[in-house]
Amino acid sequence: MKKTFIATLLFVIAFNSSAQNKYVDSLKTVLANTAKPFDQFALENKIADYLFITGHGNVDSSLCLEMLKIATQLDNDSLLAIGYNIVGNYFFFYNGDYSKALEYFFKALPFAEKAKDKRRISSVYIDIAQVYLKLSNLDEQIKYLTKASENLPAQSSPMYFYLLVQIQYQLSYHFFLLQKLDSALHYAQALKESNLYLKSPVYECAAYGMMGSIYSKMGDSVFADTYWKRAVLIVDSVDYTYAKFEIKKYYIDFLLHMNRNAEAEKQARQLMELAIKESNFDVQRIASGMLRNVFDLYHKTDSAYYYSRLESAMKDSVFGQSNLNKIQSLAFSEKLRLIDEQEKLAIAEEQRKENIQYALIAFGIVILVILYLLLSRSFITNEKAIEFFGVVALLIVFEFLNLLLHPFLERITNHLPVLMLLTLVCIAALLVPLHHRLENWATKKLVEKNKQIRLASAKKTIEKLEKHNTD
Repeated sequence: MKKTFIATLLFVIAFNSSAQNKYVDSLKTVLANTAKPFDQFALENKIADYLFITGHGNVDSSLCLEMLKIATQLDNDSLLAIGYNIVGNYFFFYNGDYSKALEYFFKALPFAEKAKDKRRISSVYIDIAQVYLKLSNLDEQIKYLTKASENLPAQSSPMYFYLLVQIQYQLSYHFFLLQKLDSALHYAQALKESNLYLKSPVYECAAYGMMGSIYSKMGDSVFADTYWKRAVLIVDSVDYTYAKFEIKKYYIDFLLHMNRNAEAEKQARQLMELAIKESNFDVQRIASGMLRNVFDLYHKTDSAYYYSRLESAMKDSVFGQSNLNKIQSLAFSEKLRLIDEQEKLAIAEEQRKENIQYALIAFGIVILVILYLLLSRSFITNEKAIEFFGVVALLIVFEFLNLLLHPFLERITNHLPVLMLLTLVCIAALLVPLHHRLENWATKKLVEKNKQIRLASAKKTIEKLEKHNTD
């Protein structure tokens, strides 16, 4: 039964891999025949997203550079956010250069915010959190992960579950490192359920791997072994290097814990070969440490010492003082940018409040003028004046409502200009008939008032004439 299950799973994986590869190949064929830069960028972005989700291939540096080049040429905020994000991902996932990755993520963030693209804002925050997770800075990781959760797009968005599974994976990882295993297991199971919608082999093996690690920590080696076998089976079927890095390093920990040292050595050597091939110093550091542990258990002092020296050298490359200083500098610059943005928002809010006050004052003045024209018993005017002041009052009321409702409209329309425009048109459609009725009422009142003034004036004239004739 077990052999049948494994054979079936391998067939499904192979079938899905073939279908995904054909899809990516078709996108590349269309890309080769596309001349417009914007369309080229869209196709390249679609290729990158599918490779990250399915794991059937890696995003190469030429694709990242081409996307950033097009985004820079078009000077488009949304495209620049994606371009910088993709380049940051390349440094993070394939090179293990965390300072460079963080540099590009922080470059992407303001462009994503200017474009008001919640999908991209959430993605960048997830990636920044991932860097801090790798640096074991769990406080910064959870801070950025919270921001990522707050900026998730609507569930109807096609990328919602892709972002959600990344957040759930990091939350599981976070609580696992804090030894809060119940919480870690909760998010690992939530990750597995969310991936039913995404159907990503990358996050399926991530969920199994997390559950394998958690059950191992809980002391349930049978469950742990079951989940690890599933995770390794899936990750061996994909080409996504980072997924292999993540799964294999924790699987080796599990094998060492179970005293399956020969298997641990084999997996650690495979991990080292892969890390050297990809020039990833951080994974070389991890693989060196694991091989050192294996040879310590074998009591092979020379080999253990060699890998200990290699681990130390790789650690200096990844966590050297210059890299840490650069990361701290980038984080400090980002904090300064946020302070500056908050100050700008505060100034804009204060300006908005002042504009509302000015609009109310102007509206009050216009209403007073109209009332004076309507109620004055000695001042004759014409209908044109009422029409003019009525239009001015309508414009002031519309501007007042726009200023008052703007923050609320931005929230409910998700910053989409088309929806905001439609909402304002609906408000105008309600105001215009109301203005028309008020204008008719005011004109009628004005006509009656003018008649009364003229009648009173005529009576006075008649009285004067009669008095003059009597004299």
